Amino acid sequence: MDPSGTPRTGAPFAVTVEERHPALVVQAAGELDRSTTPRLRAIMQGVLRGPRRLVVLDLTGITFFGVSGTHLLLDVLHLAGNAVTVRIVAHARATLTPLRVTEVLDSLDLYPTLDRALHPS
Repeated sequence: MDPSGTPRTGAPFAVTVEERHPALVVQAAGELDRSTTPRLRAIMQGVLRGPRRLVVLDLTGITFFGVSGTHLLLDVLHLAGNAVTVRIVAHARATLTPLRVTEVLDSLDLYPTLDRALHPS
């Protein structure tokens, strides 16, 4: 996103999905803004329709987290309902500050690392 708030075209954004016992892990990297959120939303909708009972969304690679990212997380929780447990991995200020300001942070099952999300103690 440029300083005026306009999304940059071609801003790097990547999503990977892999099976890591005991969960399906979705890792997102780059800028999560209104231009990239639809891609991650579509992937998460597909993942949440699958047979998995545990999904981990790893946001540690996110460098910018816009308000559309907050809406996405609320949508993910709504879609998951009681059928799928969703754990979120995030530790960077760029991700946590918007979640704290919008008071969404307390609604999330949040972990500082992927390993802790996969194997909570």
